[in-house]
Amino acid sequence: MLRRLLCGVAAMVAALAVSTAGASASGPAPPGKDVIDLNCEGIGPVSVSVPRSDNNNGAGQIVGVKGHGIPVAFTFTLTDVTTHTVIDSQSSAVGGGRAHRNQATTTCSGVVFSGPASDFFGGGPLPPGVAPTDTIEASIAGQVIIKL
Repeated sequence: MLRRLLCGVAAMVAALAVSTAGASASGPAPPGKDVIDLNCEGIGPVSVSVPRSDNNNGAGQIVGVKGHGIPVAFTFTLTDVTTHTVIDSQSSAVGGGRAHRNQATTTCSGVVFSGPASDFFGGGPLPPGVAPTDTIEASIAGQVIIKL
C-alpha cells in the first residue's frame, strides 16, 4: 500500500496544473482512477484524477481544468495521528534537486488517506507501536511547474 501511494504521489504532483482559482470534482472518478483533493499555494483547492496503477507514467488530469504540471520535488509523509508519530517520510526530486532550478514552481499539498491503520495496511503487518485502530494519515507536499 505504501508503494502504491508513493507512486500515486508522483502522478498527483505531475497532474497539478491550474489556471483558475480552483476546480471541484464533478462526480465519481473514471474507472481505474482516483480523485485526490489538494491545496495549491496562490491557487486554492484542486481535484486531480490519477491512475490507480503502480506502473502509471505519472500522468494525471486536473478535474475541470486543462493543463499539466511537471513534478520537480515531492515529499510523502505517513503519520500515526493517534500517537503523533511519523511512521515514514520519503522525498524525491527530479535530477537530484538540480533540474528545473530556473523555473517558477507552485507548492501543492494534501491528505491522500486518513483512516484506521487496519484499512491503510490492508490486513498486513503493522509497524511497531501502531495499533489497528490508530488513525493513519498519508500526506503529500510537492513543487510543480505549471504548463498551460
